[in-house]
Amino acid sequence: RLSQALPEAGWLSEETADDPSRLGRRLVWIVDPIDGTRAFIAGHPDWSVAVALLDEGRPTLGLVYAPAHDAFYEAARGAGARLNGAPIRVSAPQTLHGIRVAGPKPQVERLERQAGPVHRVERIPSLALRLVRVADGSIDAGLVSSDSRDWDLAAADLILAEAGGQVSDLEGRTLRYNRPDPVHGELAAASRRLHPALIGAMTAHRRHAPAGR
Repeated sequence: RLSQALPEAGWLSEETADDPSRLGRRLVWIVDPIDGTRAFIAGHPDWSVAVALLDEGRPTLGLVYAPAHDAFYEAARGAGARLNGAPIRVSAPQTLHGIRVAGPKPQVERLERQAGPVHRVERIPSLALRLVRVADGSIDAGLVSSDSRDWDLAAADLILAEAGGQVSDLEGRTLRYNRPDPVHGELAAASRRLHPALIGAMTAHRRHAPAGR
């Protein structure tokens, strides 16, 4: 149905064979039919359906739906973000101390070594849900390990940005989508105010490492 609505748009999805013609398209749909498949199979409620529309490689429309929670997140570039029709906004902590964080245990422990104790939120298997819960203020920061894909991230990236947040790699660079290999490294998400401190804490071990010969 999405392809019928925009026949000129390319397509990238976890569940379909990759069509390299997407690389030459201005508009591209990015779809994850089930983000958090293991959670879905296990009966855990934290899985979602994620749909994004790219325009020149940037998300311009983002939709994340968590059926088990009846939670529908949506955003259009420049028009804000909503949850079930109501506007959402990131939380506003001033420092990293005691923030609510969701992410892989090794990453959270790395953060704590630099920032001190944080409140570890129960793991959120769906990466899209992890990011939109930063967007709606349910958690303050989300960490993502290496090897995530465009379809895990693009929709939630826009929703987070429209809610006043930011997700980036650990160099602070915004994510690029619709590349030949749609794979990403470690990522961190938080409000725009908190994001620089989060990145700084996650990369502090690099600055403190002894110089090589």
